[in-house]
Amino acid sequence: MNSSVAHEFLRVHHRSNIHLYPDDWKKLPIPEVPMEKQTPIVKLVDQILAVKQKDLQADTSALERQIDQMAYALYGLTPEEIEIVEGKKSCEAGWPQHSGKNYQTQV
Repeated sequence: MNSSVAHEFLRVHHRSNIHLYPDDWKKLPIPEVPMEKQTPIVKLVDQILAVKQKDLQADTSALERQIDQMAYALYGLTPEEIEIVEGKKSCEAGWPQHSGKNYQTQV
C-alpha cells in the first residue's frame, strides 16, 4: 500500500480534501500476488530499511523507483497510467478505467 500507485489512487478517489476515511482505503485495489513475486519487493524494502537505519538522510530513491516499477507491473498499468501516477500527465477526467484482472477491491 506504500507505493506511488496507491498514493495516486487515493488522491483521485478520496471523499474529502482534508481527510482519508476507512471507506477510501477499502476502495484501494489490492493485487493478488504469489509469493515468488513478493520476495523481490520484500528484499528491496529490507535494503531501504537497512540503509535508512544507518543514515536517515540516505538517498534510497533508486530502490524506491524499482519498487514502483514492480508495483506498476503487478497492477498491469499502461504507460499512460504510469505517467499519471508519476505526475507527468494530469488525470483531469479521473483515474482511467483499468482492464487489469489481477487485483481486487478490499471490502
